[in-house]
Amino acid sequence: MYIIENPQIPSAHPIEESLKAGTEIEVKGGVHDEFAIELLSGENIVLHMNFRFEENHELVLNSFLNQAWGTEVRHLHPLRRHNPFCVRIYVHEGYFNITVNNDLLVEFDHRFPVMAVQAIGIKGSVHVETITFKGFEFKTEWKQRNNLVNGAVSYAYDSVPNAPSLVQIEGTQHY
Repeated sequence: MYIIENPQIPSAHPIEESLKAGTEIEVKGGVHDEFAIELLSGENIVLHMNFRFEENHELVLNSFLNQAWGTEVRHLHPLRRHNPFCVRIYVHEGYFNITVNNDLLVEFDHRFPVMAVQAIGIKGSVHVETITFKGFEFKTEWKQRNNLVNGAVSYAYDSVPNAPSLVQIEGTQHY
């Protein structure tokens, strides 16, 4: 297990080993207003989760791949402003399970190879206490680096170092 405590917002943090079925990322904190949690690969946003607090309290899920947004998936979420939260992203073969406060909220199909994910980014009006990584092999030493960014959302992040091009990632020619 690896834990990042009290990260600055907005920020992106490297994921030192590949995501695969059985890995999990947990984000705990307190909600102020709209915020997003994203899994990043170079200029791609493999998973975009935007918690909105307009009329319907919607979670908007999407991906930004090859310089284009995909089809949005919308789902109601239980979060309320000024309350604590726990969001878990469970990686399965072919899809993510997204739980909020220990309840399964939605499944989201992979639109991009998850092994290409390089970082997790968080932005918006939120306080994050911890980001916890579970189920990884931890064969390398995970070191916290600050201010990594994704070029697709440069207003919130810097660029993720050593991002492979799509042709370098096995299986991406179909995405």
